[in-house]
Amino acid sequence: MLVLNDQEIAGLLSLEEVIATVEAALIAYEQNSCLVPKRMHIDWGENTFLSMPSFSDTHFGTKLVSVVPGNRTRQLAVTNGAMLLNDAQTGFPLAIMNAARLTALRTGALGGIGVKYMTPADIDSIGLIGCGVQGIQQAIFACAVRPVKKIYCLQRSAAGMEAFTKALLEQFPSVEVIPCNDAITILQHTNVIIAASRSATPVLPDDAHLLLNKHFISIGSYKPDMQELPDHVFRLSGKLAIDSVFAKIETGDIINPLKKGILQEQDVFTIGKLLTGEVKIDVTATTAYKSAGMALFDLFMAKALYEAANARNIGTNIPF
Repeated sequence: MLVLNDQEIAGLLSLEEVIATVEAALIAYEQNSCLVPKRMHIDWGENTFLSMPSFSDTHFGTKLVSVVPGNRTRQLAVTNGAMLLNDAQTGFPLAIMNAARLTALRTGALGGIGVKYMTPADIDSIGLIGCGVQGIQQAIFACAVRPVKKIYCLQRSAAGMEAFTKALLEQFPSVEVIPCNDAITILQHTNVIIAASRSATPVLPDDAHLLLNKHFISIGSYKPDMQELPDHVFRLSGKLAIDSVFAKIETGDIINPLKKGILQEQDVFTIGKLLTGEVKIDVTATTAYKSAGMALFDLFMAKALYEAANARNIGTNIPF
């Protein structure tokens, strides 16, 4: 069995390869060619534990994840876990790998795909609320799909902004990072806003004038009592793209607009339908996209990472 650690995963695939891998998973999901059971979601105090299995014709995988907000005070990563990849024919385990890095990459790609398919092709700036580990990935993948020159970031701390800027500039040294003191400033300077926070309440003002004809991507909220985007985003967009149907029962950014009647069931569609051409949208008007994640993305990523590692003789093989 192959063991892949954080640093080994980080260098295995290019940004373009990660995006292509996640796009393939989205298309497979639309084609019903894979099995994705509902993930097990357990809250234990303020912590969350997830078990996420998925199956394809050739492989199956299980991701076990813990989300521990208290780790911030311990100077530890909030999200941790392991991904196990198995051969579908024999059932034997092929690889175990760092799930935090895998998740960061595939979630960054999911945000990048939102930018790629739900914004004008010539956008050259984005706004970012949430500049932690996932915020960094969102910025990196946005830059991979659009000619981004400026990123307006909501600054929570000087240290956090410094870490964010350093990580981004390592891959996109010409991009200018502009710290902002509030969300209104961000909305005034850019038309694309990515929310990568764990806020229980909207991170943007519920002001139609400020939100009109802008493009919103919510990545951070992952529970029914969490909503990153304000109600007027959904009123203005009239439609909402999601990455899987499971998201409808998992996050407040979908549950609440439906419950309030702001959106109807027919207004919510999976973003894979944009890739297959089944759905088309006007990217010059207000758009909204909510990504909540799905085990199938992890399976496709694990398979791609495993194959790339084998081809390049990277990782540690252990007897099983």
